Amino acid sequence: MAALALLASLSFHATGEEPRGFDELWNHATLHKDGQNPILEEFKLRGRYQGQYSDVDADHGSQSRWEDRRSRFGFDAKLFEKRVEVRLDFQSSDGFEDIYDGLVDAYIRWKPVTWLSITAGKQQPNIAQYDWLNSNLAQPTFERSQIFNQLNVNRVTGLAVEGKAADLTWRTAVYSNDTPNTTDGSGAFGDGEFGDFNAGISLTLGAGYDFEKPLDMDKAEVWLDWLHSDRQDGDSELGKYNDVVSATFIAKQGPVQLAIEAFHARGGDGTNSDVFGFYIEPTYDILPKTLQLVGRYAYANSEGPLGVQGQFRYEREVAANKGLGDSYHSLYAGAQYFIHGDGLKLMAGAEWAWLGNRTGNSYAGVTLLSGVRASF
Repeated sequence: MAALALLASLSFHATGEEPRGFDELWNHATLHKDGQNPILEEFKLRGRYQGQYSDVDADHGSQSRWEDRRSRFGFDAKLFEKRVEVRLDFQSSDGFEDIYDGLVDAYIRWKPVTWLSITAGKQQPNIAQYDWLNSNLAQPTFERSQIFNQLNVNRVTGLAVEGKAADLTWRTAVYSNDTPNTTDGSGAFGDGEFGDFNAGISLTLGAGYDFEKPLDMDKAEVWLDWLHSDRQDGDSELGKYNDVVSATFIAKQGPVQLAIEAFHARGGDGTNSDVFGFYIEPTYDILPKTLQLVGRYAYANSEGPLGVQGQFRYEREVAANKGLGDSYHSLYAGAQYFIHGDGLKLMAGAEWAWLGNRTGNSYAGVTLLSGVRASF
């Protein structure tokens, strides 16, 4: 992998451009493209792979391992003058023990007019514009924020409507809370891939405003989203809190970008007490389209003594207190090396985290991460 990065670097410096061979290779994923076809304008394969190595060194213990973190395959199709979009992809399990381990996205999106879209099927709930709704392919960190990861938000089956008026975007949706994440391991479509619709129901309502023109910036937007869950016992998704509110601010000018996102979740049972958290994530392009630095500060606090959870893959794996507490601080510093944009990149980072516990069994540790992400 180091040799691949070196060759890519030499190509960049020799030509000043990304090697054309990567564009030609990635273009093979588009199997059909014909703007004059009245039925099927485009059919494109989708795939991604994320592999990473982590090393946790904490006062509660240590752990190191390699993960085939994400591997997915599917397709996108655009039909009927691009008014209908179809997406279908599935995932494999870590280590590829099961090639088919459940659907990820499986939906149909209809755009009857340019300013309105209606999406039906398995999709991402409309919450957390930066940390969740933005593709993880473009994420500059290995993990989403701690506060988001403890909310139990995952893909669900639902019906979403989104509209746009000038610089204002609004969206609303209804979802079922019982969408399963994986099959039974048989390798075939499991029963209830889209859920059995016998669990709780969730609703979302949100709006965003684009103000990059008034501020004369490359990007400037704010979002406010609310998710309400009429949850029931046994809900597999969206069943942890009654209400979640997220507020997002994203600004970019030249090589600098800043994202700030805050969350408040209420109505949890037991250890899932009301919780508030936010993170601040700046990035800086040292070499445009080649090398980017990223930092993040994250904070969370809960009303109950065990209402905050550490990051599942790292901190909770070694913490003696099961990674539970009432306050959380973390600092992340890392870099991305782009070989073919977000389509092929190398990543490295380190995160220090402290999880306070009223019983005195607090956690402190550092996680080192390195890996590769590829997608088409």
